[in-house]
Amino acid sequence: MKKRVLALLPVALSFAILAGSASVASAANVNQETVLTGKVVSTVSVGTSVQEGDTLVTVQTITGPMVAARSNVDGVVTQVNVKANDSIQRGQVVAVVDGK
Repeated sequence: MKKRVLALLPVALSFAILAGSASVASAANVNQETVLTGKVVSTVSVGTSVQEGDTLVTVQTITGPMVAARSNVDGVVTQVNVKANDSIQRGQVVAVVDGK
């Protein structure tokens, strides 16, 4: 029994190390894409702290301004790739958030 536990110890340590590196990797910059096409009305500013679901970009639609991109991670906005009056296409990367 003791030998079996000692044999499994390196495997368990490997999983622990891999799990730790996975959590570090998730703290990388995350591209934020728009889900709508249209003319940009407003954007979040670089340096803004955001939580998952916060509005990053709005566009003008027939019914008025609509959210075109929301953050999908908690973190800080490190880059905004669009500005007011720009035309954007669905799927375009409009901002980058450094995830926590």
